[in-house]
Amino acid sequence: MRLTYVSGLIIMGISDILIGLSGNVYEVIILYGLAGFGAAFFFSSAGGTLAGINEGKTLLVMGLYNAMFSLGGILGLNWGIFDSLLGFRFSSILLGVLTLLAGIINYFMNYVNFKGDFHVLKNKNVILVASATAGVSGTYYVVSEYFPSFSYYFFHKSSILIGSISSILLLSAFVGSSLTFTMNKLKEKNRIIVSSFLGILPALLLYNYFVLGLIILGLFNEMAISVIYAYVIKEVGNENSSLALAETNSIQIGLGSLELLLPYVSLNYLWYLTSIVSLLPLLILIKVLK
Repeated sequence: MRLTYVSGLIIMGISDILIGLSGNVYEVIILYGLAGFGAAFFFSSAGGTLAGINEGKTLLVMGLYNAMFSLGGILGLNWGIFDSLLGFRFSSILLGVLTLLAGIINYFMNYVNFKGDFHVLKNKNVILVASATAGVSGTYYVVSEYFPSFSYYFFHKSSILIGSISSILLLSAFVGSSLTFTMNKLKEKNRIIVSSFLGILPALLLYNYFVLGLIILGLFNEMAISVIYAYVIKEVGNENSSLALAETNSIQIGLGSLELLLPYVSLNYLWYLTSIVSLLPLLILIKVLK
């Protein structure tokens, strides 16, 4: 797992450096794709490594891990400051050098390099929970992608202004992930169900109280994802955690992304549709999961 996430960091770093040196837009597109490939190497294996070296603290660790991703999103939104100061080329090279250095430093860290058993990909509980809670990710995708457009057409608000307000999602997601450990008082099944419901239902507030809705959604949506990650890791064991995280992430992205088609059904009732589609599988999970 360690070598996999180190490889991901190095691929991302080299890609960003080459983006800064690219000669045309086609090279930039290809290199961004390569950076995404490196990111895929990084996420699950780094999360699995953290779980492995912090055995018994999975809920806390996954919460903090997701919190750092939200923090990274906030920093990414503000990376434009470096673009304006240094120019796109030099700021991309700077980002690449920093990422590459992170990869090199982690290569020499003395972490255990777990090797997972691919048979855990058949774990029924992991597949069940990942599939039934995909609506948590789906809700986040729909809100992130369509709320600015929804606000422009229905509230007649500037999409640029609303887009800026939507960044509240990242800030509240950072706070919510950091507080994942508070769910430790609940039983595992209840953690998943409660946090998932709270991570979906606030979308209904976007019709009339959108700032409050964005705050609550950000808080509990990312908390729910952290709870889900902690569950699947415990289900397969720390040595197989990267595989379980990769499988869960793939299922949730694949199924959750389908909700991006909902505006084509009705933009007027988008948040109702999103909530219904996301919540229905949870009702099955309540009955099936032990």
